[in-house]
Amino acid sequence: MGAGELTTWRPLRSVAAMLIRVPAFLSCVLVALLCVPGARGDAGADLAKDSVFGQVDPASLAGGKILTMRGPALNFPRDLTVEALYLVHAPVARSVVMHRMWDPGRHSELKVYVHHDFSTHPTLADFSQPLPGNSAVRRLSDATSGLPNMGDLQMSKGEADDFKKSGGSVQGFWSQLLLHRATAFLQQGLSGLPPYDSSDGSARVSDEISRLLGEQPRVRDAFAPIIAHSPLGGGGGVLPYWELFDVEGEGAFSLGATSSVQTGDSAQMVDLQYYASGGYYVFLTFYDFLPVTVNGKASTLVWRVDTISSLSLSDLSPFERMGSGAAMMKDIQRIINFFQKDTGR
Repeated sequence: MGAGELTTWRPLRSVAAMLIRVPAFLSCVLVALLCVPGARGDAGADLAKDSVFGQVDPASLAGGKILTMRGPALNFPRDLTVEALYLVHAPVARSVVMHRMWDPGRHSELKVYVHHDFSTHPTLADFSQPLPGNSAVRRLSDATSGLPNMGDLQMSKGEADDFKKSGGSVQGFWSQLLLHRATAFLQQGLSGLPPYDSSDGSARVSDEISRLLGEQPRVRDAFAPIIAHSPLGGGGGVLPYWELFDVEGEGAFSLGATSSVQTGDSAQMVDLQYYASGGYYVFLTFYDFLPVTVNGKASTLVWRVDTISSLSLSDLSPFERMGSGAAMMKDIQRIINFFQKDTGR
């Protein structure tokens, strides 16, 4: 990946790309939005203590201004973090729903070709939707046909060897792989997932997440409620999904799950993307919804933290990493701006 090529790991998106389009959505939110007793402190004081932004006046964001900054410098070469801050002109509970219901699929710039939500008891049919016939999917099909030579595809050696058993069916192979990984995650948690194998060795998602959180103690402590109540801390209450997206012109699959928790008059969410066939090993997006009053109206100050582990980042020079961080900030700003326009500032 060259400097500024954010799509090495994919266009970043809000956790709201996890679309819940059915009428049962509201009951899902009630199940997923677990309650944790205890009120949060002052929003400005919390941010000054926990984020990279210091003290921020929420009223300064009322016009749609979006703040983004690189997160703390991380020690491991494939890790990167960006933080964002913006205002939603709605109370916390409604802001959470607005994020969940927002449909980024109307924006072709985000290059998410397929998004599918499924239950916590998935079947093969959940992963058997027809795939678009675009050039990105054709490139993915060509790369898959070369298995067990993985090239840039990310999976375990055992999974790569399974392509022969699929009878050469690209979609059949990926449907089985996604089903097996999703089932392992839902039944056994992060520790049950197969590793990523490459010429650089093996990597496990549980280790990647543990390192990402360990490198950022302030973020880890600030999001302790959602970590404890999500698979990150051994909890449940997830809403799982899979996607097909673009990585530098080649299609890639991902598996993810979101969880939400209410903490007094605030709320938190996490989007945990625990598998990707290309672009990144793991992608975590945390949301902190903080109640504020702006111009006499109940509003929500949203602190967003995106943290990623990507093998491609480890090959970058310090200058190129700076460029990738800048591109990541720009892309997050663009997505939040889409959200603000679609939901009304």
